Amino acid sequence: MSDTPRTDEAKWETAPAAIVVSIYFAQTLERENVVLRDELKDCSAAFDKQQEQLDRNAEQLASKQAKIDALMFEHCPIEMTEEQVEEWKKHQVVKEEGK
Repeated sequence: MSDTPRTDEAKWETAPAAIVVSIYFAQTLERENVVLRDELKDCSAAFDKQQEQLDRNAEQLASKQAKIDALMFEHCPIEMTEEQVEEWKKHQVVKEEGK
């Protein structure tokens, strides 16, 4: 065996075909892995944005429902169902004196 280091090309030329195919396959998988990781980052960012939008929508919906419940309680409490009254009660906040 020679002490002269072989270049990558020389290694490929003298390696058995199965090893060359395995190396090529491993390199291909590594490249695909990098691409998939980038795609996952993009999907994750898009998911986070969607989740933030859903959270904002839920807050807006809760706020509008609270207004509806308050108006109903004020103007037509007799027409409110038991569930509506209970939901309205849940969202009432006790106001401290002087504040």
